[in-house]
Amino acid sequence: MQTNRNAPIEILLQTIAENLEKRAKQTKQDKQDLAKLADLNRNTISAALSGNDMKLSTLIRLTRVLGFTDWLLPLLDAPIQSPMEQLTKKRKPGNQESFESKRPTSRVMGRRKS
Repeated sequence: MQTNRNAPIEILLQTIAENLEKRAKQTKQDKQDLAKLADLNRNTISAALSGNDMKLSTLIRLTRVLGFTDWLLPLLDAPIQSPMEQLTKKRKPGNQESFESKRPTSRVMGRRKS
């Protein structure tokens, strides 16, 4: 079943729990195995697999044990700066690339003497 990412938190937690349990069955690991491998209490595993709220560290430990951490990769990369953010960064005071340091030099008007 495909769950909408804008679904209520409770629905998302339940869907995550169901998918974690399916992956545990695929890898033939029971709650006791998961608890030992993830270095978590068995009650914590039971709560997570029941759809209860869990810490992010619990989710990371569980998905590591189950060999499913691809969901984490986009969160580890820094977001790409927009062109406006890059421009704003250049204009900050004290930045050596500020516009004040690139002020044009004045020109002498008239003919040059040779």
